[in-house]
Amino acid sequence: MTTPLHALVADLRGRFTIPRKKAADALVQMGAAAVPSLIETLQHKNTEAQEAAADALVRIGTPDALAAVEQWKNR
Repeated sequence: MTTPLHALVADLRGRFTIPRKKAADALVQMGAAAVPSLIETLQHKNTEAQEAAADALVRIGTPDALAAVEQWKNR
């Protein structure tokens, strides 16, 4: 069974912009629980998904989220 987190991550990694933005907003609302999945998305083949994940991580703002974004920027 797919959890809401997994469904949102799938939308975030998808190719369509509007579902991606809605998923990012919902993942930000989930907060720290979404951080591991968002960090994984920084390595996804879809660069738009990577950027959406980075934005969501910054908006969540936990130390591990911000560190992951810094590492992603400096790759």
